[in-house]
Formats: sequence, structure tokens, C-alpha cells
Amino acid sequence: MAYTGSPGWDAAIYAKAIHYLRHGVDPYSAGIAEQRAYLHLPVSSRGKHPPFAYVYSPLTVPFLRILGFLPHRALLVFWIAVVAAGFLLQLWGGFQMATRDERRWLVVVLPVTAFFPALVLDDVILSGNVAFLLYGLVLASSVAGWQRGRWRWYYLSVLVASIVKAPMLTLLAFPVLAGKRQWLPAAGAAFAGLLLIVAQALFWPQMFRQYLLAVRMVFDVVHDFGYGPGGAIGRILWNWHKPYSAASTAAYLVSVVMLAVTLLCLARRVRQNDFLRSTWIPVSFLGTILFYPRLMKYDMASITVPMLLIVWRTLREVSRRSSSPRLHGATDSNAVCESTAAPSSTHPSARDRMGISIILIAAVCFLIPNVMTVCAPPWWPVELVVLLATFSMGVWLLLRGTQIHPEIRPITELPSAPSPI
Repeated sequence: MAYTGSPGWDAAIYAKAIHYLRHGVDPYSAGIAEQRAYLHLPVSSRGKHPPFAYVYSPLTVPFLRILGFLPHRALLVFWIAVVAAGFLLQLWGGFQMATRDERRWLVVVLPVTAFFPALVLDDVILSGNVAFLLYGLVLASSVAGWQRGRWRWYYLSVLVASIVKAPMLTLLAFPVLAGKRQWLPAAGAAFAGLLLIVAQALFWPQMFRQYLLAVRMVFDVVHDFGYGPGGAIGRILWNWHKPYSAASTAAYLVSVVMLAVTLLCLARRVRQNDFLRSTWIPVSFLGTILFYPRLMKYDMASITVPMLLIVWRTLREVSRRSSSPRLHGATDSNAVCESTAAPSSTHPSARDRMGISIILIAAVCFLIPNVMTVCAPPWWPVELVVLLATFSMGVWLLLRGTQIHPEIRPITELPSAPSPI
């Protein structure tokens, strides 16, 4: 796909910014000038897509200058390695959310997720967007946080990521949801992130103004609203040639408030029942990503594995509940048969049949949205439905009190220890 297509569309923006800096040109001003020139062209002379400008903060410009010293071929190899490393870190972080039984099949599925961000077909990994590295660092550093309560490296990763993409400060909600007593550290990290933004406005005022204008042009010229609820409203209004700024902002704020209330209530429920914690981790990370104001495909690539786990666990829970009486009866009869004769190898057990049914249902659920995106509607409405449906599945699991680790039994079910007397 990379050989026959035109990969690196996001990486090309970074390369163009490096090219401008090599010649002493402000990458923000140059990109904005290209977009304005595009708008003055006749509609018949415009290309399929308007030009993109460099939209990362001025604090990243010194790093671009350093990369500018590398030869073109070395820079290309370096960036491919960066994106690959970020993707592998994402896979590793998501893999840690799985149970021991789930890892047996998940390890086989992991490579396929490269082309199914958020479970819907897309080749966004070929874009070369820096988000793969940023989310890889964030996901990998979060493991020590939700497993052992050590969130220091997570906060540092989010701060580094916010230098490139300031809205990634919304990821500071994850320690609050998944950790304990993290309100103050998260607020401190958010304050540090805001200080970095203010410092850039003070030290590079002209460049910072051009940076904000370039960000604004993403919506006014490129019309790239993202795939979240607010972005969906903005895209619909733009298609209808209506003002979109106020309405999309209001939709985003309303959805964020509803999401925050839901997540905080669920977090309180999990703290009261620690057995729900394994269920909660992927759901809370998915909910944290939904706080992001402009949710793009490369952002949603980071939640592919958590979403896969949520969907699998939901289907397993539905199948288990629907077949539990039959399963218990089959288990009792099997116990009797095993005491008298060897079990028949030609007839699968009830548990095997349940596993096969889960796989078939999961395959159908996976195929439907992917066939839809290929055959008819654009990518974004289908993905938004899949995203919200998966989050609703996670909420349902938590409200039902589903425990993901079957090998761990509640204390009340453990056999009582013999008295030392």
C-alpha cells in the first residue's frame, strides 16, 4: 500500500516546514500564504484538497531546525522508525489492559489493528503523523500508573505531547479516573502545560499569532473538524453552508459535560468495587480520548486495542448470560459423564459452542461498519457511531458489575481457612 499509494501526507507537512526553515522562512506564514492563494483560485482550478500548513506550537520549531541538518534519506528513515516505535508502544500499552486469557488471541490480532483505527478500515498509519509517537509514549507510561499508582512518567509524557499538540492536555483526566488521589497532581500538570503555552506567547509573540491563525485556517480553509460529536456538528453545518463555530463549540461542551458526569460516577462505582478495575481501565481511557476537542483518525488509533477489548468482553458477557442456565446444566452432565467414561471428542462442549458464537457475532459486528465505509457513506459518521456504541458497551459492563478476571474470586467465595486452634 505504501509503495503503490502516496503515503506520508502528514509527514510531508513537516518536511515542508523543515524546507522553509532551511531557507530562513517562517513555516506558519508560508503555509498560510499558500492557503490564501488557494482560496483566490477559481473553483475549477483548485485541487482535490486545499494545502495544509504547519500547525504545531512554536516550541517545536527548534527541533525542526535540528532535523533540518539531516539528509533527506536519513530523515525519511528516522521518521519511519519514529512512527513505527510509537505504534509498537501503543500496542504494548493496550496489550497490558488485556487479561491472561485475552492475550492468547490478542497477540495474533495486534498487527491487523494498524489498518483499523478504532476498528474501522483506514490507512492512517501511512500518514506518518507524530501522534503515533505521542500516544505511544502516553499509553506506555500509563501502565505504571494504573497498575502500580506511579503516574509521574505519564504526566511528563502528556506535557511533552502538549508541546506538539496542546489539546492533549485533556489526557490528564485519565489519572483522575483510573488512579487514586490524582486531582492535585493532574491540576499541577495542567497548570504547567498552560504555563508552556503562555511562555510561547511571551517569547515568540509574532510566531505565536501566526501559529494560532494557522490553527484557525484548519477549520476555515481545510474544513477538518475531526470525528467527535462537536466535529460532526461542525461538518454537518459546513456541508449545509451554515455558521458552524458557535454550534460546534456548544455541542462539544455539552458532550464533555455529559461525558465527565458519566465517567466520574463510574469511577466512584469502581472505587467501591475494586473487582471492576480491569473492566474500567480501557473504558476510562476511551472516555478520556473522547474529551479531545478535534478527534482525528490518528488519535483514535490509540484506542483501537481498548475498544477491541470492550467489544469482546461485551459479547462474551451477553453470550454468557444468555446461555448460563444451559451452560450450568451441561457442566453438571459433563461431570457425571467424566466419572464413568471419557468425554466424546466429536461433540463440542457448551463452553466451546459459546466461544464459537462469540467469534461469529464479533466478526459480523466488525464487518458491518467496515463494509459500510467502503460501499456508501463517508468514514466519519460510521466511526462516530462505532465509537459511541463501544463506549456505551463499556458503561453497560460496569453497570452490570462484570468482572473480567474469572480466575480471581471474591473473598466471600474463598474456602474458609482452618482455625489455628
